[in-house]
Amino acid sequence: MKFFLLAAVLFVCASVTNAQTCVTQEDVKRMVARIEAQPVATPTPEPSSDKKSGNKKPALPATFDKKLKEELEKMALKQRELLQGIVAKDQTKQSERDKLHKLYEKHTVRLCEILKTSGWPTSAVVDRSGVLSAFEILKSSASYELQRDLLPVIVAAIKKDPMQKSEFAGLFDRLRVSAGMKQLFGTQAVSAGGFLILYPIEDEANVDARRAEFGLNTMRQNIANMERIYGKPLIKSRQPSHSKLSKQLADSISQAVDDANLDGDYVDPGDVIKVETNLVSVNVSVFNNKSKLFVGSLTKDDFIVKEDGEEQTVTYFASTDVPFDLVLLVDLSGSTAEKRDLIKKSTLRFIEAARPNDRLAIVTFSHVTNLISPLTLDRAQLTASVEKMEGMGGSHVWDAIKYALDEVLGPKTLDRRRSVVLMSDGVDGSFSRYGSTPRGSRVPFADLIEQVRQTDVLIVPIYLDTQESLGNPFMENEYENARRALNLLANESGGSYYMARKISDLNGVYEQVINDLGKVYSLGYKPTNVSRDSGWRNVQISIANRPDLVTRARPGYYAQ
Repeated sequence: MKFFLLAAVLFVCASVTNAQTCVTQEDVKRMVARIEAQPVATPTPEPSSDKKSGNKKPALPATFDKKLKEELEKMALKQRELLQGIVAKDQTKQSERDKLHKLYEKHTVRLCEILKTSGWPTSAVVDRSGVLSAFEILKSSASYELQRDLLPVIVAAIKKDPMQKSEFAGLFDRLRVSAGMKQLFGTQAVSAGGFLILYPIEDEANVDARRAEFGLNTMRQNIANMERIYGKPLIKSRQPSHSKLSKQLADSISQAVDDANLDGDYVDPGDVIKVETNLVSVNVSVFNNKSKLFVGSLTKDDFIVKEDGEEQTVTYFASTDVPFDLVLLVDLSGSTAEKRDLIKKSTLRFIEAARPNDRLAIVTFSHVTNLISPLTLDRAQLTASVEKMEGMGGSHVWDAIKYALDEVLGPKTLDRRRSVVLMSDGVDGSFSRYGSTPRGSRVPFADLIEQVRQTDVLIVPIYLDTQESLGNPFMENEYENARRALNLLANESGGSYYMARKISDLNGVYEQVINDLGKVYSLGYKPTNVSRDSGWRNVQISIANRPDLVTRARPGYYAQ
């Protein structure tokens, strides 16, 4: 039954309807009374004898309804299969989404009929698989009123059968997200732009403790399972969703959520200790929108910086001549095995192209990460270290980037900029839909993105296209995910994204990267919004009176 839990955690954005609840307060009271009158669920039913075989098998409760159980399972399976097909396609036709939403509406109507005649399906009536199916149908319903009104019924059912707590967590999160609140258990995500986007979690540091209390696996395992089942990388939303419901309905859902006693001691976000940061620093690239050439002759007064729409005063400015600490991160997994000589020659060209005051480090990776040379200005040492570049095996891209951020680059300073230049096809085994165990990085892509959002390090991916040379038609989805992921790493850090169709093209690309990094400016300001609520602050940078110039920088920061 594990698959039911996984399939129920994702929902596709639907148009918000004004569907009314099909149950009255009297119906709710009757359903609660019916549940309370049932015996407490036991994990192991009393056995009965099978007369033909002589073997003993679990006895079914007198109230068991096999026909209803099978109907609920069939309904849940049908909508799950349709949902997975839609999520797998990036450019899904609206007609397919409409088909799914009509199926949701049809199943909601049938669920209402079941509730009116039989009450909420408990494990005593439809077994655990039937209960899971009922939850899946309810969580997919566009009737938020029905979900809200059934909360006391489900709380009563949980007291009789604690096994339902895991599914209740998903419904509880769904209602909180619908009302514009943060979720508690990390069960709710939406498919958009080729990614699974996880809605924000309240007091995320303690989410695993809450999940364990409700019979769920760890958040890391949950993310890995979602990526594998839906075949897409998962990232975390920077901000809570805005409720699309009417204020009256959102307020009533919030009240119902507050009234549902989860018997948990959760940390008030206001009690969490935060570290304040005074200076917000941003690296900015400027280029001409028509010629696409980078611009390197601007002054402090040319820049306009806004945070959440409010103009800020730039108190720190560094022109393009500030040196970089550069980590060259080279993929030596099996896909590049036959091109090692070319890779080494290209690495030497990168060393030669770097500016004299730029410190360089070289890191290689496959399924393991190796430091070939630490940060140094010594070009002779770097050149000699290139001969150590060896490797083979899988491709743990995210582990390698995290290693470069944590172990190779030094702390942030105002006299040096920092960047990771990554050469890879970006295919990390963690995105694979095949196999039951993860084959890629230990670091979830979502955690890596969060770390990138909280640092001023520029991530500069060079996508090395190995798809055609490997000739594996079954990996098309993995390569598409890789390109999206590398592009997102660049965008979230303010870096640029480059492509090399083959390894021999790296020479020219490396020289272009060094040239472009030599046209990066650094700005700093003390935000007028002094609140440190861990919320996301959008940062917009433009050039005064120059509509022909476009800037590239990280999109914002967390106010921690």
